[in-house]
Amino acid sequence: LTGLYCSGCGMTRAALILLKLDFYQAFRYNAFSVVILPILFLYFYGEVYAWCFKTKNFIANKIPMMFWVVVIVLMLIYGVIRNIPCFSFLAPTYVG
Repeated sequence: LTGLYCSGCGMTRAALILLKLDFYQAFRYNAFSVVILPILFLYFYGEVYAWCFKTKNFIANKIPMMFWVVVIVLMLIYGVIRNIPCFSFLAPTYVG
């Protein structure tokens, strides 16, 4: 709509290409997601485990709230930086 790249642009493509273990292409789609998706996967794994076995999320207790604040701030900064022309390499790109 605006022509600008948000923090999540290319994140789904990066997640799908990570399933094929193509880390370079995933990084080219969305560098931030390559870093954050494994952490989110572990967190949601803990949630599913807790739901299935009626226990507490063993991972959520180990991640402080400040971590999530830092992740959100970094995501916002990443969204701004990837739209600056000198950082155009952060735009979602297909490497054939």
